[in-house]
Amino acid sequence: MTEQTIALVSFVLTLMVFSYVLGDLPLARHLYRLAVYILVGAAAAFTAIVTWEGVILPYLQDIQNPSTGWTLLGNQADIVIFFTALSFGLLLLLKPVARLAWFTNSIFAVVIVVSAATAVTGALTGTLLPLLHATAIVPAGSSGLLDAAIVLLTAAALFYFQYQVKESADGEIKSAPASRALRFVGKAVIVTTLGALYAAAMLTSLTILTERVGFLLGFGG
Repeated sequence: MTEQTIALVSFVLTLMVFSYVLGDLPLARHLYRLAVYILVGAAAAFTAIVTWEGVILPYLQDIQNPSTGWTLLGNQADIVIFFTALSFGLLLLLKPVARLAWFTNSIFAVVIVVSAATAVTGALTGTLLPLLHATAIVPAGSSGLLDAAIVLLTAAALFYFQYQVKESADGEIKSAPASRALRFVGKAVIVTTLGALYAAAMLTSLTILTERVGFLLGFGG
């Protein structure tokens, strides 16, 4: 495919995406949906190719090579892990079957629990624990104070999701002043983080929009 053909296809797809601004006009609505379907299909195909070439195929090659067994049980454990993951993936395809909903939901639960455990472990070992370690060993100074502040703000954000209250003598249930203050700081950290993420998303969207508008103008010229 020549560069001119690629540029023409990109030009047409860009116009199809921009047809969304025309509202619920029948033709514009179908053009935008078609562009979205093409995007989802291309993303799914790309993911499948990368998964096959970067994960499944190397794993199969490792299983066939006795010198590359990376588990304590050798290649037999590799085979068990591989076919267990493959079975989970195939069984998830049975999700539309109502009678097997309990079974597929159990598999989803295992996947979600493993993913959550991996995420928490990564956050602790990759972010929180290194910050605590750096705070403990770095002498008092700007860097140490900054690490300590980050740790405290992170702890405050985590504490925000804790519901800490106590009952007073007159039967009123309320939280302690220190708890309210820490929750307020945690809320401020969360709001600031969400605002920064939203601003970054808007900036990225504007950058992409500017690039696409420039592409359309350049293509038309």
